[in-house]
Amino acid sequence: MRPIVPAALMALAILSAVPAQADGYASLAGSEWGEGADADAADVMVKFEPGNKVWGRLGCNRFTGTYTQDGDDLRFGTFATTRMACPEPQMKTEKRVGDALMAARKVDFSPSKLVLQDSSGKEVLTLERRNGK
Repeated sequence: MRPIVPAALMALAILSAVPAQADGYASLAGSEWGEGADADAADVMVKFEPGNKVWGRLGCNRFTGTYTQDGDDLRFGTFATTRMACPEPQMKTEKRVGDALMAARKVDFSPSKLVLQDSSGKEVLTLERRNGK
């Protein structure tokens, strides 16, 4: 008789890498997203955690809060943020990103790109996957 434990562990590892499905849509839980590679953009990061928790960086300050996802519908709850003052370019980034998160009502994402849209379907923020999952 051959041991099946290694095969079972391999199958479990493969299945755990697949995001949970909700109504045919992948869950954002466990994913991390950010803007491009330049210095200002590197200050933007959004991490979706299991249990509808979200945290990250808006451009200058850090934030933490909640989100709800139902298929492609997405809503962010109230955020708690740090209150540091930063140079004007970072503060502009922070306002743009914070406004986009609050305006988000829909999400469209692939393995490498996350697009947040407002209630009219207009793109308000596009982020790139950071953690490769």
